Amino acid sequence: MTEAQAPEILCEKREDGVVLLTLNRPHARNTVSFAMWEQFSAALDGLENGTPARALVLCGAGDYFSSGGDVKNGPARGDGAIRLAARLEMGQRIINRLRALPIPTIAAVEGGAYGIAWSIAMGCDMLFAADNAKFGAPFLDYGLVPDGGAAWFLTQRLGRARAAEILFSGRTLAVEEALNLGLISRVLPAGAVVAGALEFGAAIGAGNPHAVELTKRLLHMGETGDLAATQALELIYCHTCQAGEEVPRAREAFKARAAARKAQKEA
Repeated sequence: MTEAQAPEILCEKREDGVVLLTLNRPHARNTVSFAMWEQFSAALDGLENGTPARALVLCGAGDYFSSGGDVKNGPARGDGAIRLAARLEMGQRIINRLRALPIPTIAAVEGGAYGIAWSIAMGCDMLFAADNAKFGAPFLDYGLVPDGGAAWFLTQRLGRARAAEILFSGRTLAVEEALNLGLISRVLPAGAVVAGALEFGAAIGAGNPHAVELTKRLLHMGETGDLAATQALELIYCHTCQAGEEVPRAREAFKARAAARKAQKEA
């Protein structure tokens, strides 16, 4: 299979329950195309319709996350009223589905994430970045408006003034600034981000998948609903957890750990 024919999304379902999705256009710095969005959609179909995975880690091939939209190929498809934005509309659907997945999601960013690729990364629950990673939304340089929800993500997380400065300047953010602004969850050495994200994902929940799934649903509600609605959902989810097997199992595991620590101190 030639490079041009290679799948543009690689989906690996690991034995530990973590799914690794890889943006696979390294010859084009993993820029997004119609084919990539279509294959991304197919991968999400499996994640949405099956038993929830432990976690999802999203990365780019070739030690680079993505440079955003493919400017070498047109964004249009079909004859619809907004046909020139057809590729973007596909991307918006993917990002919304990614945010709503009932599992923890981690963007593992090596190298850089620009344009809509940064929006994809911000659409994940967590963003792990290499210590040399860079981020940017230079839409105005191309005569475009921010897309993929970039203006919404940045305004929600930084406030209007900081979001406006980043978008209107089109400047690049080094990882240190992105971390200080609260846009990054964890910084890891270059070359170790995917491994670190996979390790973190595999440890989430410690055998309590229902609690993990419901926690993800509460996090999503935290962005889309108000406090009263979120608290009402908490009550239902709390009852569900208390009625299941995970709470007593976790309680016994806690008692065993406490007893082991006590015995170690007394030895």
